[in-house]
Amino acid sequence: MDAAGEDRDIKLLQVSGGLFDNYFTALPQALRTDDEAIRYACSRVEIERLIGLLEPFQESPQLLDPHLPQFLTPLTTAFTAYISNPLPANAEAPPRGYYTLPISLARILYTLVKIRGPKIISRFLPNQPSLLEDVTSLFALPSTGVGESWELRYILLLWLSHLLLAPFDLSTISTDPPVGVVRDLSILDDMGLNSDRLPHLSKRLLALGISYLSSPGNRESDAAALLLIRISLRRDMRALGSLDAMVDWGIRAMETVAATADARALFLKTGVLAVLAGFLAQGDSDAVQKYVLRMFELVTRLQDQDCEEWKSAGVRRLGMKIFRWVATLVLAQPREVDYIEDIVERLLNALADRDTAVRFGASKSLAVVARKLDPDMAGDVLEAVMGVYDEDVFYDPPIEKPDLRRKKMLTAVTPEKWHGATLTLATFLRQRAVRSTEVMARVVECIVEALSFEQRRSTFAVGGNVRDAACYAAWSLARSYTTDELQGAGDIVVPATHFEEGRKIIQLLATELVVAGCMDPLGNVRRAASAALQELVGRHSGCVKEGIPLVQAVDYNAVALRQRSVISVAAESVILGEEYWKGVVFGLVNGWRGIGSSDDDGRKLAATSLGKMVRVRYPSDNDSSFRKRGEFVFRAIMQRNRTEGMQHIEIYHGCLRALAGVLDDLPDDCLDVNDKAALHNDVFSKLKGHEFTNPVMRPELTAEATCRLVRTLVNLTPSLLDPQSHSWKQWTAIIEASLDRPEDSVLDEAIPAVKALLEKVSEKNRLTLVDSWNDKISALTYRRRGHILALGEVLAGIPNSKLDLQKVTDILVSAAGRTGEVEIRVAAVKALGRGDISSLQVIDTILESLDDYAVDTRGDIGSWVRGEAITALLSLWPQVPEELKWTFISKLVRLSVEKLDRLRLRAGEALLAISASFPDVKVPQDMRSLSTEEYFSSLVPMLSLPQCREALLEGYVTSAGAGSDSVLKASRRALITYLASSADQTEIATSLLNVFRQALAAQNDRIVIPLLDVLSLLLDLHLLPGVGKKVFVQTQKAHYRTTSVQKLAAAIRVYRSLALAEPALKKDAVTKLVGMLLHPFPRIRMDVSEAVHLVALEGGEAIAARELELVDWGKGTKELKGVVATLREGLC
Repeated sequence: MDAAGEDRDIKLLQVSGGLFDNYFTALPQALRTDDEAIRYACSRVEIERLIGLLEPFQESPQLLDPHLPQFLTPLTTAFTAYISNPLPANAEAPPRGYYTLPISLARILYTLVKIRGPKIISRFLPNQPSLLEDVTSLFALPSTGVGESWELRYILLLWLSHLLLAPFDLSTISTDPPVGVVRDLSILDDMGLNSDRLPHLSKRLLALGISYLSSPGNRESDAAALLLIRISLRRDMRALGSLDAMVDWGIRAMETVAATADARALFLKTGVLAVLAGFLAQGDSDAVQKYVLRMFELVTRLQDQDCEEWKSAGVRRLGMKIFRWVATLVLAQPREVDYIEDIVERLLNALADRDTAVRFGASKSLAVVARKLDPDMAGDVLEAVMGVYDEDVFYDPPIEKPDLRRKKMLTAVTPEKWHGATLTLATFLRQRAVRSTEVMARVVECIVEALSFEQRRSTFAVGGNVRDAACYAAWSLARSYTTDELQGAGDIVVPATHFEEGRKIIQLLATELVVAGCMDPLGNVRRAASAALQELVGRHSGCVKEGIPLVQAVDYNAVALRQRSVISVAAESVILGEEYWKGVVFGLVNGWRGIGSSDDDGRKLAATSLGKMVRVRYPSDNDSSFRKRGEFVFRAIMQRNRTEGMQHIEIYHGCLRALAGVLDDLPDDCLDVNDKAALHNDVFSKLKGHEFTNPVMRPELTAEATCRLVRTLVNLTPSLLDPQSHSWKQWTAIIEASLDRPEDSVLDEAIPAVKALLEKVSEKNRLTLVDSWNDKISALTYRRRGHILALGEVLAGIPNSKLDLQKVTDILVSAAGRTGEVEIRVAAVKALGRGDISSLQVIDTILESLDDYAVDTRGDIGSWVRGEAITALLSLWPQVPEELKWTFISKLVRLSVEKLDRLRLRAGEALLAISASFPDVKVPQDMRSLSTEEYFSSLVPMLSLPQCREALLEGYVTSAGAGSDSVLKASRRALITYLASSADQTEIATSLLNVFRQALAAQNDRIVIPLLDVLSLLLDLHLLPGVGKKVFVQTQKAHYRTTSVQKLAAAIRVYRSLALAEPALKKDAVTKLVGMLLHPFPRIRMDVSEAVHLVALEGGEAIAARELELVDWGKGTKELKGVVATLREGLC
C-alpha cells in the first residue's frame, strides 16, 4: 500500500538523469565494437543491465517521452544494419552468456513497449516498404534466435504490422523466392484463397500471422492478429479476396475447431475473435457491413450455448468488443434492426462479470452504444446503470422513520456489478452523455456512494476497484463538463456524505475527494482521488474553497504514504475550511474508514489524526466554537462506541484508541458532567474478563486499546485515586489482565499505563501492587514478560515513593538468569536498564547478557538478549564504574564486528555514543551509510588497542569465518588489507592464538570453527609470523576425538596451509594429513585427499599426486590401508 521510505516516483524523478546518462553511455558499447561495427553477439549481463535501467520507469512512463527518439534510434539503426548484413542460417549459436544481436535489441525494445505501449513505440520503427521482405526473412533465419525468443518474434510481428501501412501495392514490393527455395505455406490451404493471385510476400505474411495467432503468449498473438487485420484490410488485398477469405476462415475455425482438440485450440479461437473484432473496428464501414450479422450470431451462439470458450475472460472481453462495433455499424445505417436491445441487455449483464477486463470492455461498449442511440433510449440505459446502486441494498432501520437517517447496508450487493456500473458512468461522463441536471445530481450521488464503497469478507475486503473507478468518474465529470453546467444543478444533498445542508456539485465532490485522498487505505485510490481533485480545481477555477492550497495539500506524491496522508495531509487540508474538517472527521469516525478500518494500523492512524482534528483553530474561532468542535468529535466517537463498539471488537478497539487520542488533546473544560460520567461508566461496561483471554475475541485488541485509554484517564485524574473507587478497581484489573498478554503491541501500551497508575495511587496500594508482581515473577511457573517490564517502570522511579528497589532489583536479576526462557531474560534486562547500576549484581547481569549466545530451533536467540543488554548499557553508562568501562567497551567492540548485521550496527552505534569520552575508540559517524567493507575497515584499526584486541578478534572471526557470503568477503578483505600494512602482526598473531586457546578451553565451537578458517586464510597469505608451531599444536587439540565434520574440515584446511606456508612444519602437517586419510568419515577422507594432493603437487611429488587421483576414497578404511602406507612412505 505504501512506498518504502521515499516515494518511489519522486526518487525516480530525482535519479532519472543519472539513469539516462548511464543508459546512453552503455548502449552503444553493448551493441557496437570500438570501430562502430555491430556486435553479432552481445553480453547478456550488459543487456540485462540496460533493461534494469529502464524497468523503474514502468511506474512513471511519462519521464521517458522527451527522450524516446534518443532511446530508440540506436536500436533501430542497429537492427537495420543487421538486416542488411545478417549472419548466415548455419552460423554458430552465440557463446554461453551472450545473446544474438536481434534478441538483444528485441529485449530492450520490448521493455520500452512494456513501459510506453506498442502504439507509441511502433511509430519510431523504420517504415521503409523495402524492409517488408527483409524483416519477414528473419523468421527463416535460425541464427537470429527467433525460435528461442518470444520477444524477438513479437517485435518483428509488430514491425511488420507497422510496415503494412505503406500505401503501395504489395505486388510492387513482393519478389519470388530464389530458384530451388521452397517455403512451407500449407497453413493457407484451408483459407479458401486463390493463392495464385496473391503476391508471394502477402502469402508469407498471412502464413506468419496465422501460425502465431494461436501462440500461448498474449503479446505474440496480439501482434499476429494486428498483422492479419492490417494485411486483410489493405485495398489491394481486399481486391484479391483476402478479407472475405479471412472472415470465412475465422468463423469456420470458431465453429469447427473442438475446444478440447489440442492445448492451443482456445488460444487460436481467442486470436480469431481478436482478428474479427479488429476487422469491425479498423475496417471501412462499407467493407465490413456485410459481416456484421454473421459475427453477432457467432458471439451470441458462444454465449447462449454456454460454450467452453465463453468461460475464457479473453473470449468474453472480445465478445463485448464485437457487440460494440456491431451496434455501432448497425446504428450508422438508416434501417432499424431488432437486436440492438439484445446487445444492450447483454452488455448490462456483463457489467457484473467476474473478470475485470470483461467489465472494462462492457462498460466502454455500453457507453459507446448509448451515445449512438436516440436520447430516450440512451436515458433508459443510463437509468438501468444507475439502478445497479439500488439493487440488493438493505436499510437500517428497514422502515423509514421521520427525523431518522437511514443507513444503506451494502453487504448483499455485488462488488463486480458496482465496479462495472461505476466504470460505465465514468465513460458516459467522459463522452458527455449525461445531459439533464436532474440526472447529473443522481450521477453525482452514485459517484459519492462508490467513493466510499467497501464490502467486508471473512479475511479480506473488496471494493478498492470500485473506489478507483469512482475517482475516474469524478475526473471525467470535472474534465468533460463546464462550470456553468455543473453549477446549474444547484445545491444537492447526498445522504452518503452525512452533510445535511445542500452544496454545489463541484464543492461536494472536492470535499469527498479530499476525504478519499486522505483516508482511503489503498495508495492507488488515494492518488486517483488526488488526480481527480486536481482536475476539478483546475477546470473549475474559483468554485472550490481554497482550491489551490487544497491541491497543494492533497498532492499526488504526498498521499502515497498512508501514515502521511491520514495524519499530515488531513491536518493540512482541514485548516483550509470547516467543510473539509467536517468531511475528514465524518470519514474518520463513521463508516469503514478511520476507526472502523479493518486493519489495526489504520485504526491507530485514525486515532492519531482525530487528536489533531480537535486542535484545529480557525481565524474566526472563539473559545465556544473551538470547544464545540471538540465536543462534537468526542460525542460522535462515544455514539459509535455505544451503537457498534459493543458488538464489533475492531470498532471497539478503534473507538477506545480514538477516545484516548482526542482526550489527550482536548481542553479540560470541553466535557460536561454527563460526558465524564459516560466516559467512566459506559466505555468499559462491556468488559467481563473473558475479552482478555478468549482468542476468538481477539483479546490483544481489547487489551491494547483499554490500556491506552486507561493511561489517558489516569493522566486526567487530578488527584490520587481512592482505593475503594470503581475506577481504581477497574483500571487495575485491566492492566493486570493486559500484563498477562504476550503481544508486544499490548505491552507497549500497558507499561506506560502502569507508570501512570503507579504515580496516582497511594503508597499502600502501590506497595501491594508491586509485591504482587514480585510474587508472580518469583514463581517458577511464571512465563510472561509484562510484570517484569512493569517492575522496570518501578526501577525508573516513582515520585515520592518508598518502595524497596533493592528487592525489585534482586527479582529482576534472578529473572535475567533464567535458562531456557529467553523472552523473560530479554524483558528482565530491559527492565534493569530502566534503573541504576549501583548493585554489582546488575553489572554482572549486563556483562553476562552481553555474552549470551543461547541457541534453539529458532536460531541465535541469545542475540535478543545481547541487543537488549546493549540498550541497557547505554542508558546506564554514566553510572558504570571507571574501572569497568574498558571491560564493557571490549564487549561492545566484539559485538560490533560479529556476523549478525542488526546486532553489529546496534553495537557500533553504542560505541559511537560513548566514544566521545574515549579518544582511542574511533568509530565512524556515518556508519549506516557505509558499505560492509568500509564498516569493517573503519573498525579493524582498533586491533592496535591492547585493551580490546582479543575481544575484537573473537568477534571478527565469526564474520570472517562464518558470516554470510557478503559479510565474509568484506570482513576478510578489510582484515587482510589492514594486516598487510600493520606493524603489529606479531602481537595480533599472539592475541589470535590466545583467543584460540580460550575457545578450546571453553569448548566453544562457535569460535573455534570459524577461527580455524581465518587461521588457514592468514597462513596462506603469510600474515601470521612466528606462531606456526603453536597453531599446529592447538589445531590437534581442536579436533581431538571430535565428531564434528565442520571442525574436522576446518582443521584439514589449517594443516594444508601449514604444509604450504611453513616449510619447518611441512613434514608434521603432511604426516597428520596422511594419517587422517584413514578417518572413519568418508567425507573427511575425501577432503584430506584433496589437501594432500595439492601439497604433493606444490612439492613436486607428481607420482604421489597421481596415486591420490586414482583412489576411490569413499571405500572402507580396510581397503585403503595399503594405499595410505605407500603414500606415507613417499610423502613423510
